[in-house]
Amino acid sequence: MAGEGKHALLEVPDFGGGKSSYLRLGAAAPLGTSPGDDLAARITTFIDDDRKRDGCPEFVPVGERKAETAKLHTKGGWRDHCDGNRITTTKGDKVEVIGGNYKMLVLGRGDHESGWDISGGHVTEVTQTFAGGTTIEWVQNYGGTWKVVETTVKGEVMSTYHGDVVDYFYGNRKESYTGSEAAGVVSWKEDVLDDSKPHDTQTIPKINPKILDRTWATKIESYTGSEALRLPLIHEETWAEVMETKVDAKSMSDDTTVEGESRSTMKARTITSETTADAMKDTTTVTGNIESTTRADKMISTTYGDSEDATYGDTKSYHEGNSMATVLGIETTVNIGMVNEVVLGMMNDATIGATAEVQLGATMNLNVGLTAEITLAAKLEFNAVSTVEIGMTKTDVALDETNVALSRKVLSAMNLYF
Repeated sequence: MAGEGKHALLEVPDFGGGKSSYLRLGAAAPLGTSPGDDLAARITTFIDDDRKRDGCPEFVPVGERKAETAKLHTKGGWRDHCDGNRITTTKGDKVEVIGGNYKMLVLGRGDHESGWDISGGHVTEVTQTFAGGTTIEWVQNYGGTWKVVETTVKGEVMSTYHGDVVDYFYGNRKESYTGSEAAGVVSWKEDVLDDSKPHDTQTIPKINPKILDRTWATKIESYTGSEALRLPLIHEETWAEVMETKVDAKSMSDDTTVEGESRSTMKARTITSETTADAMKDTTTVTGNIESTTRADKMISTTYGDSEDATYGDTKSYHEGNSMATVLGIETTVNIGMVNEVVLGMMNDATIGATAEVQLGATMNLNVGLTAEITLAAKLEFNAVSTVEIGMTKTDVALDETNVALSRKVLSAMNLYF
């Protein structure tokens, strides 16, 4: 044994039908010459051997890390193997201090791969439960830090947690993605524990899920930004085939304050809006102008109930096209001030029923053109003040005319009577 170096060997070569157990201390035997070396050959490297860590504290070049790992099975020290089971019991405390790296591979009574790699100060877990991989590397973000990227492809997972949960996040970037805009695959390179098997890049197709989110709580509060620190920009987009929103509340308050411009745009084939309430109040306060533009083939407005409209200020209305107003009931118009009415064209005024007109003050009628007045009934005119008529030509046609006046003056250059 001198050719293999100094060592001590405690061996039980056959303790049950060819089973072997041994403990070897000192120089290592060549790999492949002892029982259990087929299992030992499954671990020849550590994940930290080629990890990117340039600039990190206690930096060791890749070449030195790999050179040290290459001596894993030749450096010697302690080597033991058992074809049977190994059971260790410790009634008190147990402390293990490992100055180098640590790697455990559990085959699970088959050819599975699970365990963990603890090398370079980082723990990487590998399990058959989830597919995926973990990448840990040193980056210069935040003045230098470890960047951990985990790719976990899970099956069905149900989690139940009872207790308080508080999350804090401080960083330059936080992103969340669910589903994919286009079909494709998710690819990852699995972490390697068993060095005897190839580990190719794995892929699975992207599948967009159905998302159900239900919340029951005694109180829900949500805050984005604050008065002391406003967000520079909030951008939201929603693209959907059908969108349904339902709100059922005992009371509702909505307060929006915009210091600058506020714009709202809606495009739809049809818009249906229905409001049912015991009372409605709408108050709008604008320091400048209010402009409203509506373009439609036809506008239909129906109001059931009494209506009151008050405008304080000048009113200007322009209508291009025909206008028809029908009032089933009494219409009262009170003008306190001057009324100017200009009709460019023909004006038809038909009243079916009695007409009462009371004028308190001066009245001036100016007709540029032909005026025809036909009364098919008795006509009574009463003037409490003086009436002055000035005309170029006046023609009165009546079946019977009775004029009663306390005083009548006719001033004319010529009177013709037939």
